[in-house]
Amino acid sequence: MQKLFSAIIMVGFAINANAQSKVVIKGTIKGDLKGYNKIYVFGDNIQEDSTIVKNGHFSISIPYVKDAIPYIHAEYDTKVKKGPQAFPVVIDRPCTVNIEVTDVNKGLRAGKISGNNAAIAFQAFEQGREQLRDDMRATVAAQFPNKPPGDSSYNKAFVKLLQERMIPYINNFVETNANNYVGAFILGRYQAIIPQEDLEKLYNKLGKAQKSTAPANEVQGRLVGFKRAVTGFEVRDFSLNTPKDQAVAFSSFRGKYVLIDFWSSWCGPCKAAFPHMKELYEKYRSDKFEILGISIDTDKAAWLKELDKQKLPWPQLLDTKNISINSFAVTAVPTAYLISPDGKIMMKQVGFGEEGDSEIEVKLKELFGK
Repeated sequence: MQKLFSAIIMVGFAINANAQSKVVIKGTIKGDLKGYNKIYVFGDNIQEDSTIVKNGHFSISIPYVKDAIPYIHAEYDTKVKKGPQAFPVVIDRPCTVNIEVTDVNKGLRAGKISGNNAAIAFQAFEQGREQLRDDMRATVAAQFPNKPPGDSSYNKAFVKLLQERMIPYINNFVETNANNYVGAFILGRYQAIIPQEDLEKLYNKLGKAQKSTAPANEVQGRLVGFKRAVTGFEVRDFSLNTPKDQAVAFSSFRGKYVLIDFWSSWCGPCKAAFPHMKELYEKYRSDKFEILGISIDTDKAAWLKELDKQKLPWPQLLDTKNISINSFAVTAVPTAYLISPDGKIMMKQVGFGEEGDSEIEVKLKELFGK
């Protein structure tokens, strides 16, 4: 009888554990959906799913997967509001998250979140960030009333404000939430724009449990990359696949000067630089020089489609191992590295000038006398 009772207790624990391994997202929406009543959820390591809003209520349940962040969006927002409406619900454990939308015209994203502290904190962070961004835009617009947002002086002023206001805002949030998952999540999300010194300081402040999360592991990889991506450092050998899934080792280029071009299919400046790069390749291509394209695309199909369109004559690899971060600390594309024949970093260049006067191109003229 005692064994039977113990077995029943264990089954009860198993059922309870299974019930707790779910993330349930519930919501209420007030207003006329005009027949667009679907709510969708998706994300990395999350199977895409949907549910229907009935009588102003919806509920959707997905398995909880550590470090997997569900993104949610409403059909109404896509069809009526016509904008990028999907947003992450940052959760750190199995839970029920509630979203209360008091006005459908404001969109699902504007709904008040409750039920999970990480989700609540992330929404507060986003609201503060968006307000700060709007204030920065207004400030720069007032400084340059006759300049469009894409103007170089406008952009320079905006970047200055970004450094003065936005980065401290991000840093302060991470430091305040260093022992919570949302702190590690934000650090990982904005690691590319946080200065190296700040990034290292914030990473070191993360709690032990947070350092074991996927976002923190990405940050650690970038910090390692910062130490490796310096002039004179020998590039650690790596192997990535070609469009035909053939593995190519970087060591196979030893004996040549190699211009590594980090790019992506969604990067406008990358593609704008290709015509000039083709001229450069035609000029210097030899048994002493090679260009190696490494795409940071996460969508292989998009990469292959863009390659078919661009017809680039130099070797192309897809970065499926975060080499761009762990070995080269790439924070933006296009980024180019010039590597010596003995495999050491000679110089780094963010962006690729089309006037023939960029650092790397000047160096190539010195090396090859052309």
